[in-house]
Amino acid sequence: MKLLTKTAFASSIEVNLPLSKSEGIRSLISCYLLRRGRGVNQMPHRDLLSTDAPEDLYTIYDGLQALLSGKSDITLTASASVARFLLALGAAEPRRTVFHLTDPQLLRRPMGPLLDFLQRRGVTIDRTDDRWIVNSRCQVVPRETEVDARAWESSQFVSAIIYFSVAQNYPLSIRRQHSDPSSRYIALTIDCLSQIGIDLAWDADRIKFEPTRDTGLVTLNPDDLTLPVDYSSAAFWLELQTLHPEIQMVVLKELNPNSPHPDARVLDFFMPFLDVVTTDHSVRLNRCNEPTEVELPLSFDLSQNPDLFPALFATVIGLGVPATFKGLSSLAYKESDRLGASLSIAHSLGWSADAFVRLSPDGFTYTGVPRETIPDSVTLNHRGDHRLAMAFGVLATALEGTQVMVPDDVAVTARSYPHFFTDLCRQAR
Repeated sequence: MKLLTKTAFASSIEVNLPLSKSEGIRSLISCYLLRRGRGVNQMPHRDLLSTDAPEDLYTIYDGLQALLSGKSDITLTASASVARFLLALGAAEPRRTVFHLTDPQLLRRPMGPLLDFLQRRGVTIDRTDDRWIVNSRCQVVPRETEVDARAWESSQFVSAIIYFSVAQNYPLSIRRQHSDPSSRYIALTIDCLSQIGIDLAWDADRIKFEPTRDTGLVTLNPDDLTLPVDYSSAAFWLELQTLHPEIQMVVLKELNPNSPHPDARVLDFFMPFLDVVTTDHSVRLNRCNEPTEVELPLSFDLSQNPDLFPALFATVIGLGVPATFKGLSSLAYKESDRLGASLSIAHSLGWSADAFVRLSPDGFTYTGVPRETIPDSVTLNHRGDHRLAMAFGVLATALEGTQVMVPDDVAVTARSYPHFFTDLCRQAR
């Protein structure tokens, strides 16, 4: 458990960010497909993951290696993206595979669209509370190759069926708009596949994959694979600097300013408060404006960037800056109900219900009303959600008069940002 109180930080901070989960997972899958297409049964050496890499990268790496090696047992954690992608890739193999669940959180994550797609293609999937048994020995060539994915909340289902079709070399046409929720993550999947010579066309409202005789024919040595650092994790350091006027500069090392990651837009969202300077190998953030100089209310459309919500929400309530959020419909399906959980945590920290108006599943407005009460002590109910733990942990360092206890701080952040709270406390003055 980590105990956090109002804290002053150094005026200049340099940060080594963890590897990107979303880009890293997609890069590893592209590497898997390349090696699978060449008949190679080994992934690149596991050392390509740093010693403090997010837990999800180790889980996807081990699962992909198990698939390449022909193993029939694969372990899943609470990560829905890892589960969905491994499930689709396992279903593309003509054998029986057992996925063992180690975290009950995974059971509440939606899987319906992917399961329906696979079952229509002859894949048998038996699910219990502790395992999913996938039997792909009765696959059929689909009569229908068109999938309407416009109503699917999560783009991960679209990426998963793309991976299944690429692995099977099945034709596929998906109805999906560029403007649909989280579609930039689908574009990230398509971009990673293009790097190994697998091209999908996305024209108007249709994504198309056409089978080829060969896949993965580009000249690429998977042993030279490097994984980028994470923009989603950068958000918590932007939050910290914005909430603490004593922090004049933050340097985010090895962060690619030209990243295709959808969450790279976090730099735009924080531009009212921070001046962004980019180089080839880092991003430097300088304080520029005080909240009183910012045009209000702020407005955030997070339909393509839902993972940024916790850090942005904690920032605006910490500053007392009015803001409107929309594009939040997918938050109910994250590691927790992130919208409901965030409002509940805000109430526990002293904000009244009246501070949040026009509530709907898609968004709400924060009126700018500051805390009405100042509780002496709060145990942060992060519900096992890493992003809530980090976002409100940072907010706790800026709150007067309240100490915040973060339960299971090491375990909860292991999925995306190991040692986050250690790194945070190391920067205290």
